[in-house]
Amino acid sequence: MRKKSNFKLLTVILASLMLILAACGGNKSSDDNKENKSGSGDKISVAYYVNGTLGDKSFFDSAKRGVEKAVKELDMEVKTIEGGTNQADWPAGIESLASSNKYDAILVGTGQTVEIVAELAQKYPDQKFIFFDDVIKDQPNVYSMTYSQSEGSFLAGAFAALVTTSTDLKQANPEKVLGFVGGMDIPIINDFKSGYEQGAKYIDPEVKVVTSYIGNFADAPKGKELTLAQINSQKADIVYQVAGAAGLGILEGANEKGVYSIGVDSNQNGLYPGSVLTSMLKNLDTSTFRALELFKQGKLPFGSHETLGVKEDGVGLAQDDLFNEHVPQAVRDKIAEIQEKLSNGEIKVKSTL
Repeated sequence: MRKKSNFKLLTVILASLMLILAACGGNKSSDDNKENKSGSGDKISVAYYVNGTLGDKSFFDSAKRGVEKAVKELDMEVKTIEGGTNQADWPAGIESLASSNKYDAILVGTGQTVEIVAELAQKYPDQKFIFFDDVIKDQPNVYSMTYSQSEGSFLAGAFAALVTTSTDLKQANPEKVLGFVGGMDIPIINDFKSGYEQGAKYIDPEVKVVTSYIGNFADAPKGKELTLAQINSQKADIVYQVAGAAGLGILEGANEKGVYSIGVDSNQNGLYPGSVLTSMLKNLDTSTFRALELFKQGKLPFGSHETLGVKEDGVGLAQDDLFNEHVPQAVRDKIAEIQEKLSNGEIKVKSTL
């Protein structure tokens, strides 16, 4: 009986030791052995929240290309959520991602969601946010990046002024009038406008820029209507669109009237070849991929903000085969010269932000 009792006691002791060891093994250091929230071990899980819809062939689609590249080349898991155009839905939509505790990082952007993300970053301090196209300060779990749209738009304005004064481009009229159609009268859009005006004046101080605002980034018919008014009433012979999905109407209107236009964010030259002469690239695709790559490497500086300009390839002009086909060599050469001066700091562009 004593032997059986001792055996039972030994069994209890061994079982207790195994439980203690298992518990110690389960409490891995969050710094050294943290598993990704995706539950797949090596794969990082990211949510890309679009505060709008995809299909704009511009801003959100550009960021989506960076995300898709991260899936292929960095072996990440990314879920894309389209939040729609009703701004009242965005706070709950983004919070549902943060509260789910499923994602290593949430990718979201634009000035319209700054306050939402800033509040959620405080509410969910363990959730990492990668924020693009505006600044979020003093949040240790947020990395934000902006683009020097004023520098990119300086190139667009210089280009437009070269076009309107060109004798080699058939649709350029004698009037030195450039069009600018923005989505909304908000600070970031006006930074585009300021850079555009500075670039135009750099080429010719007599150039005039006429401006219209749609009131949103979705109403393509309104964008087209405003563009036609600039062309018919104010004699604009080239129009720069900074209006997201609404900008598709701007490009359509310019093409219908046989005048020139400049796309934005993504390369839109192929939409109306010969009418869309170039596009001001806000390289969300390359910068988004860069941020996700640094995040995977553990090198993304959360709590900080970066501004990406011409020098960093954050912005620039689309200079593809269509650009080379439809833009005179003299204009191309001048743009290359200005781009170099922006890159080396010889030309300084003032930002309104």
